[in-house]
Amino acid sequence: KKKGVSGPGDDCAELRPPPGKYLQLSCDQLVEGVHVEAGTSPAVQARKLLRRTLSDLAAAGAVPWVVSWTIAVPSDRNARWLRALAKAFLEEADHYRVAVIGGDMSTSGPPGTHSSGLGAVLGCTAIGLADRPAPGRGGALAGDWLLVTGRLGGAVQSGRHLIPNPRLEEGRYLLEQFSPHAMMDISDGLATDLPRILQASRLSVDVNLEDLPLAPPLSSRPKDWEIAISEGEDYELLVAMAPRTARKAMQDPKLRRVGFTQIGTFQEGSALNWLHRGKKIKLTAKGWQHRWAGEPSTEN
Repeated sequence: KKKGVSGPGDDCAELRPPPGKYLQLSCDQLVEGVHVEAGTSPAVQARKLLRRTLSDLAAAGAVPWVVSWTIAVPSDRNARWLRALAKAFLEEADHYRVAVIGGDMSTSGPPGTHSSGLGAVLGCTAIGLADRPAPGRGGALAGDWLLVTGRLGGAVQSGRHLIPNPRLEEGRYLLEQFSPHAMMDISDGLATDLPRILQASRLSVDVNLEDLPLAPPLSSRPKDWEIAISEGEDYELLVAMAPRTARKAMQDPKLRRVGFTQIGTFQEGSALNWLHRGKKIKLTAKGWQHRWAGEPSTEN
């Protein structure tokens, strides 16, 4: 039991955060048939749910403190399935030393409804603790370098998307040692997530495609660049940092072990420019985007 935490078992959990700490809160979902294939084991679903939620805390440089979760599943899922789901979620929470303070459970359809066409819908809310405010997405400055942890692409083909690795240690280290101007995690693909920093910071960026750190077996060619920027599920950190600080961070032994690569430079304006050997090129790939009824597709 964590100090300052009371729950679950009551209508509300009672939290008493340590003095002087910033609270960082995020929520996320895992929908069977969207984030994982229908029929994916409950243990895999539970683990991915928690890890993808904690990835948002990594982007805030926060230490995971408490989580709550919700479960909505088809009424024909049996108790064995639910126990496997709960067991995996609690084990994963224990691995990340985060307290589970409560949640809620429901069916995702009328009683007696068969699961055909209906999948599990899982939700998680996480609260983390930090010693300073999160960088957020809106603090990048013209002239800042754009950097990324780890490698991009190939997560779905390799199966890494089912067991994402939230960069909690790296996010906290970056915040405490290098004071990045902006930081977010990449869950929907570079082509979708990077514009969110640009919009929040009101800037442009030039991305050098040949500098992208690609995950094997991808190589530096247009087809693989498209995969790397569009696939999503990387859960790496995208960082804006002053050049002088960025040079120090790139030489830091801890960051060098996971990889910390400059892939671009922020500029005045409002454009995302893909460059190859200094020349702009057009890429048609898009990152992950949800589609809603009545909305035209944005795919080329």
